[in-house]
Amino acid sequence: MAKISNKLVTKQMSWHANMTEMNHLGASLHARPEVFESKMAQLFSSKRYFSDNSLTSSLVASGREKEIATTEWEWSLKTASTKPLVVLENLSGTSYPGKGRTNFKLKLSENWFVTGDVIHPGTSNKKYQCRVQEQPYRQGNGWVYTLRLMDDNIASFVPVIHLGVGTQWAKLFSMYEEAAEQSGSTQYSLPITLKNRLSRLRKKYRVTGDASTEVLAVGIPDSNGVMHKSWIKYAEVEYWQQYYRELERSYWYSRSTDTVLGANGRPVFNGPGIQEQLEDSHRETYSHLTTELIEEYLMDIFYSRVAPGSQRHIKAFTGEYGMLLFHRAVQDWMNKSGFVKIVEDFSVNKTKSQYHDNAWQAGYQFTKYSMANGSTLELVHLPLYDDREINFEIDPLTGYPTESMRFTFLDFSGEKQDSNILKVKKKGGMSLIYVGGMVSPFGPVTNTGLASHAGDYYEMHVKDQCGIHIQDVSRCGELILKRN
Repeated sequence: MAKISNKLVTKQMSWHANMTEMNHLGASLHARPEVFESKMAQLFSSKRYFSDNSLTSSLVASGREKEIATTEWEWSLKTASTKPLVVLENLSGTSYPGKGRTNFKLKLSENWFVTGDVIHPGTSNKKYQCRVQEQPYRQGNGWVYTLRLMDDNIASFVPVIHLGVGTQWAKLFSMYEEAAEQSGSTQYSLPITLKNRLSRLRKKYRVTGDASTEVLAVGIPDSNGVMHKSWIKYAEVEYWQQYYRELERSYWYSRSTDTVLGANGRPVFNGPGIQEQLEDSHRETYSHLTTELIEEYLMDIFYSRVAPGSQRHIKAFTGEYGMLLFHRAVQDWMNKSGFVKIVEDFSVNKTKSQYHDNAWQAGYQFTKYSMANGSTLELVHLPLYDDREINFEIDPLTGYPTESMRFTFLDFSGEKQDSNILKVKKKGGMSLIYVGGMVSPFGPVTNTGLASHAGDYYEMHVKDQCGIHIQDVSRCGELILKRN
């Protein structure tokens, strides 16, 4: 099989007789959208035509896409197998519970522990281990446990601070006597079901008969690597650029709605974008970015969930000023670390200049940070966060949009449709129509012809249903600038 180039060949040219309806890109998209829709996404998210779609480009290029037949989808997320219980009431009736090798009572939130289970209040020295001596019984809003401190010292007791309302007790293991008939408890994780939905996007444009007749020739590779020449109105290029920009915005900023009504009285069902989905993730604020802050923040995400090593890889989407803050943070760490630096070997190089025959250049930029325990952080520039057309909140210290300093951490672990993050679209959900008048997408109507209206223009309308799926938002998060 021939190797397919990832660069689409394009050139601007004047109207020509060979530019027929048969090889018109828009007509091809209309006839076989399942084939040409992805090619349109590649074309208008490519470097030459549209570099603002960091997320779309990444998902399309890596095959992280999923097609569904409905407008909503559900998935299950496994929760932790074990978790601590919460103290609802101290029923010990003494300031020295457990002293004198006596039993004491404690009301906990669930009926999970059984006789023989050894539980403790989570202290670092594990000193206050207590065995459940009797089966718990229901009392009001909780369950009463009879406990005995695992200590032979007659003077030992459990400090009452560990029996206060809201404190937590967790199981360590289960212990029994010889010839015992009882056995310890087993907790099962109960997966939770989550649901998301697609958003419906529409966009149109109108071209008059006097508009530019220049067209754009495009080479589209098929599965065998053969290039097929097609063409598109130059006016449509601007349309598609704006369309994919709006699509990228919806992936990040869309807000879920059920009650907003459209012009025909039907509700505008909208799905959540990335930022809304991450509201329940690890979202923190910062005023000064440092490598220590980044490491401790990522530790909150990975700690006790992902073993130290190569699996701790995450991408941070940020604006241009965020990239500068990241560079300064890593550079400051380098300057203060005390390690011998060898950056001089690659930061100063000879260059060409019209001002001097022995010109040199200096400088470097940190875009990736390898931390302890195998964690790596890679920056991805997100032009959307720099867009002054939609970001009006300006940071008073820098004079740039505050959004440019937002860091959105996304975990892309998994391959293709098993990825933690997927682009989701409805099967057959994309539609494209032309509404022609005295002029059509393929030229003016000559002699006698049929038209949908009498105007000297034609319109194009596009509808699509798509959204973003995040399997586990707890593996993602955000650092948001907030000045004190």
